[in-house]
Amino acid sequence: MEHFDFPLDVIGVSERTTCEEREFKKRKEDLEKCVAYHGHVCMGQVLGVLLAEQGHKLLGNISSRDLIVICENDRCISDAIQTLTNTRLGRRSFKLIDYGKMAVTFCNLKSGKSYRVWVSGDISKRGDYHSLTKEEQLKVLDHILSSKLEDVVSYKEVSVKFNENELPGKPKRVIWCAKCNEKVMDGKDVVVDGKILCKSCAYGGYYEEIK
Repeated sequence: MEHFDFPLDVIGVSERTTCEEREFKKRKEDLEKCVAYHGHVCMGQVLGVLLAEQGHKLLGNISSRDLIVICENDRCISDAIQTLTNTRLGRRSFKLIDYGKMAVTFCNLKSGKSYRVWVSGDISKRGDYHSLTKEEQLKVLDHILSSKLEDVVSYKEVSVKFNENELPGKPKRVIWCAKCNEKVMDGKDVVVDGKILCKSCAYGGYYEEIK
């Protein structure tokens, strides 16, 4: 398996574009923004451009204050989605629920409308992209960027419920763990044997302390 870096000017040069010219130009501009943040051109950035495009079309002109996006993997598309939706993990407008899937859900907090968008169509049936030669990878990226949106992604309206501790803004609940005495925010505490604890004290953490 090998990763190849491609300069931006060789992506999307095919004459066989099936999307509208204005749409294609916008995709190229969006891809440039994504690459500036992510660091290189890759399949995740190209697919992220199309996923974000579909999300914008479904929700329309929406303020980033009213938008939460949920990304279903922690790989390259997460950078593209944050870049193009102006959402951020630290602002709590970008959330990661890692299913290892190429899918994003776009949630309008104002209207309550939510849409899950995922990679489908021809691209989902292709073989292992990373096993292809550099020339073959370039053809795939070029084909995807110039495809009709419906040939690459699908979407469905869904219902997503957030509790007050998951929303942007100041923490609604702050406590101190009875065992480690560290601050715990946003309702992430648990009660064990009548004591309020952080989850790592209650269930064990992802790390082991070195004595």
